[in-house]
Amino acid sequence: MSFQISTLKKQRLIKLNFILIVYFLLYFFSNNLIYAQSNEKFDNTYLMPIGNVLQIDAELKNIIVRNSIEGSPFSLGDAILKVNNIPVSNYGDFSNILSSRSSTDKISVLVKRGENNFIVNTNKEDLEKVNFNNLLCGFATLTYINPSTGEFGAVGHPISIGSSKRIPIKSGHISTTKDLNIQKSFKGSVGSISAQRKDLIGKFNTNTEFGIKGNVIGFDTSNLKSYKVASLNEVKLGKAQVLLQTTSYGCEKFDIEIVGIQKQRTPQSKTFKIKITDKDLLSQTGGIIQGMSGTPIIQNNKIIGAISHAVENDPTLGYAIFIQWMLED
Repeated sequence: MSFQISTLKKQRLIKLNFILIVYFLLYFFSNNLIYAQSNEKFDNTYLMPIGNVLQIDAELKNIIVRNSIEGSPFSLGDAILKVNNIPVSNYGDFSNILSSRSSTDKISVLVKRGENNFIVNTNKEDLEKVNFNNLLCGFATLTYINPSTGEFGAVGHPISIGSSKRIPIKSGHISTTKDLNIQKSFKGSVGSISAQRKDLIGKFNTNTEFGIKGNVIGFDTSNLKSYKVASLNEVKLGKAQVLLQTTSYGCEKFDIEIVGIQKQRTPQSKTFKIKITDKDLLSQTGGIIQGMSGTPIIQNNKIIGAISHAVENDPTLGYAIFIQWMLED
């Protein structure tokens, strides 16, 4: 009897091990299949890396809270969906509803914060202390133009404000810039780029996890070089270049180092860790600054990605998103 029990246990153990091995192999090959499919999809894709600093102007689908007030039930980035059960799609709607109410009237506001909707009961006087609007203006860098389709990608991360991590865009446009003003980064503080709007060159209404997408309008690409899109396994540790506008006179290549690579199976941010090494760029910016998001990265004559994040404690360091993820999303 004891021999039969022992044999039965062994058979069950063998069966369990077999099942575990099968699951492992299925997981391993399915992940590698996803990875291979991702690479193959863009095998023959060529993009023009750009590097121009853009002014981005957009009208949002909702009005949102643009300031934080101590003790207020509203938070930065809250989207206003309805006031007194009346849908609000722009600031004019909101203002008209408020103007018809007295300062002490009770007002019900349907708020979207992140993925949650809830009601805030307040009054006109308290609402007038909050800055609401549905317009957005900022600076980022134009990553690429697809010469075959005229589509562009920029920014390298979603346009977000406070609790609105990926703001729905009604309509937006991008413009080239001049008269750049650069505030340098230093340890503990990320600098910024500001500039004057020059020429309207594109429109968009797509705000993805890895930046904005749209179509260019009247932007001369005749003198621009196209680079093949790299696969993730082609990206190597070591030297690479970014293409970036730091003056009003066009874009230059600057040296960086790829110091870390995440072999991601699915689209995620922070694919590469990078270090700015170019002395000229460091003298101008101190490292990565706000407005450099979307700066294209080239390695071994291929476009591999775009700057997406800075490291505040060391602005010479930052992160970049793999170029195929920008194309996928």
